[in-house]
Amino acid sequence: MKKYKNYFAFLSFGLLMLSFSCLAEPKVIHVLVALCDNKYQAIAPVPAAIGNGQDPKNNLYWGAAYGFKTYFAKQKEWQVLQVNKPNKGKILEEIIYKHQSKDVYLIAQAYDGKYINDTVDDFISYSAGKKSASFLIDKTQIEAGAKAHLVVYVGHDALMEWSWWNYLPDSWRWYTLSKAEQEKQKTRYAAVFACKSQKYFTPPLSRLGITPLILTLHRMAPEAYSIHAMISSLLNGEAKDETRLKVATAYSQYQKLSKPALHIFTTEYSQ
Repeated sequence: MKKYKNYFAFLSFGLLMLSFSCLAEPKVIHVLVALCDNKYQAIAPVPAAIGNGQDPKNNLYWGAAYGFKTYFAKQKEWQVLQVNKPNKGKILEEIIYKHQSKDVYLIAQAYDGKYINDTVDDFISYSAGKKSASFLIDKTQIEAGAKAHLVVYVGHDALMEWSWWNYLPDSWRWYTLSKAEQEKQKTRYAAVFACKSQKYFTPPLSRLGITPLILTLHRMAPEAYSIHAMISSLLNGEAKDETRLKVATAYSQYQKLSKPALHIFTTEYSQ
């Protein structure tokens, strides 16, 4: 009889663990892409066909060869579940992906290039855990934004631009979370694929407790191969130094550099 009791105890424990795993929330990655825009952004002009911030289909950072949408469409591990094209507002297109072998969703949103400042504001709000964003997929509610495991900004570094706002103290400009709130945020990650993002995004992000995954030290092309390398490394459970190497290697491969571009990428905030 004791033998059967042990068997049933083991079976009950197994079912309990299975129920917990079923209840575990999936990881969510939220990518915000500010479309390249010759007209509304202070950038070195690109060809007109890929520099129209109101045309996601052909945009450098979305529909072009190494734009997010086009590049990720070729990555077999990511299945497209839904494509939304809002009729109005700052988001022109959004795609919801599901990883083929992991319980991970990826939300990618293409923001009208005219609203790049709103894109940055949303990114910082999401990184602070202060703004929700939810999506319904086959009766499943996916919590992104403030609940995302990884929040990514892609595009021109709008924080580089002159503004009277820059003369205000950082404590007035940005959220500052309490020590307790920051501690809870340490399991979340933020990444910024934009020129010199470590310098300009450290002030808002370092006050939030969120862990930096990839920031940049120099001018660079924020194209999707680097983002894909970062996400793949994170989902494989690799250390941050390995993630940096994978990103730098992918960048060098597509930019035809002789060695991994480790001088461009970092995993830490500036001091």
